[in-house]
Amino acid sequence: MRAGWIALVMVWCAVAHAEPSSNYAIVVGSNAGGPGQGTLRYAEDDARRMAAVLTELGGYTPDRVDVVAHPSPDQLRDRLAQLADRVQRDTAAGKQVRVFFYYSGHARAQAIDLGSAELPLDELRERLFKIGASLTVVVLDACQSGAFSRIKGAAPAADFSYSSRQRLDATGVAVMASSTGSELSQESEQLKSSYFTHHLLVGLRGAGDANNDGEVSIDEAYRYAYHQTLLATAETAVGGQHVTFEAALKGHGEVALSFPRAATAQITLPAQLEGKTLVENRRSHTVVAETYKAKGAAVRIAVAPGEYDVLVRNGDQLSRCSMTAPGEIDLARCKSEVLVDETAKGGELYHLWHLEADFLFGNERHDGYTTNLANFGYTESTTLGASLGLTGLRRFDDIFTYGVIASFKTMPSWTHAVTGADASQTLEWNETDLMAALRVTYALADDRFVMYTQTAGGAAIGGTKVTGADAMRYSDHYLGWAYTLTLGLRLQLDHLGVGVAYENTGSTAIKDLIGNTHSSGGDRYGITFDWEL
Repeated sequence: MRAGWIALVMVWCAVAHAEPSSNYAIVVGSNAGGPGQGTLRYAEDDARRMAAVLTELGGYTPDRVDVVAHPSPDQLRDRLAQLADRVQRDTAAGKQVRVFFYYSGHARAQAIDLGSAELPLDELRERLFKIGASLTVVVLDACQSGAFSRIKGAAPAADFSYSSRQRLDATGVAVMASSTGSELSQESEQLKSSYFTHHLLVGLRGAGDANNDGEVSIDEAYRYAYHQTLLATAETAVGGQHVTFEAALKGHGEVALSFPRAATAQITLPAQLEGKTLVENRRSHTVVAETYKAKGAAVRIAVAPGEYDVLVRNGDQLSRCSMTAPGEIDLARCKSEVLVDETAKGGELYHLWHLEADFLFGNERHDGYTTNLANFGYTESTTLGASLGLTGLRRFDDIFTYGVIASFKTMPSWTHAVTGADASQTLEWNETDLMAALRVTYALADDRFVMYTQTAGGAAIGGTKVTGADAMRYSDHYLGWAYTLTLGLRLQLDHLGVGVAYENTGSTAIKDLIGNTHSSGGDRYGITFDWEL
């Protein structure tokens, strides 16, 4: 499989002193997959994020940014035709017109895929050039989905980057590609975006403003996206991804793509800060920016006013800085945290080990074994069984954990009264289990609530003790197997969690002298306590 998607930037030749000007944008996102393609998760979100940056920092008013979600080819052709009409009217009025076109979705070597249909790249290029704007920017983000780090690519044996350059190259064009022709482009689960698009947008928000003039040029955006994308993808299983850039500006000066100085709020990363830095909106728990901050110069990132958490990792040290934007991070108020683990992307942090205790109660299962006891005149003291369990879990990724369970279970005693005598015989039993467990977790409500399902199986040691009226005692132990199926809901409070659980449990470790085996266990309900280590 060749390089998956290309970001194409066709840069205009600005006419000196031409005023007034008009800016238009058409931003397209399509998650729909065509034949042999999976449904994407983040293409439409990437388009909305691009539109937000254009309106906040790019000089585009909201009424002139047309966001189009999962269109058909004919619907996209219609939106392009409407855009061409608006541009022609402004041009006739003597205005210089700038047009920005963005697409995020699936693609093949010669076309972008819009669900089950496609729009040929040749036709897209022709329609874009016929719009007649004095300045046009085109970004194509074409991808297919993969696993945790999704692989974004064209159809096998097709080189989308190479074909796109051939078909879209023209005078006054700059081409920025997410990867070389022999690499795969990738998406990040944690960022909920493609690596390249995310870092390009962070660069446009101000992190790419190398000369601190309040503007981010095409060259600055490329250099920032190149370095940050390579740093991020170097840690994935797929490997490093190199952004490429070609330009033919014919002697014209640098073109600004965004104006971070126009932002209503900024987060300033101070000059002395160094390390991989992740900015998270505290209210929405969404990643706003991820960048590697080098020591020596302050970096400003344009954001909406509000409260943010900034995580800074330098080597094996992790600091959490809480702040309100606009503002600058106060390093003296940052709190150190233990760096435990991270995803292949290199930003999402986990508590690696979990220790959990549970107290569960429920009716003991009745079967042939208990029926025999009743037939011999034994009476059950209560129907309730109880268990105390201790679970140690190690997180594998953001969904799966695995570990071991040690539990001790008590079961209702049975008593046999001796007829005509003030005496009785009592049967007591218990069980100790040691099992391997696999848990699947689902984060709910901003990660405060965690729902999980768990399956476990392993060895069980059952013990029985019979006490007679004459102080006779007889005990025995048996080896069997045990299983549990669990459904739980936990409220996570920092490192401590408390929750409720339902468990169906069973084992074959209780036997009698005539060969009957008790299928012990049943439905259990109770509370759990969880510690993240």
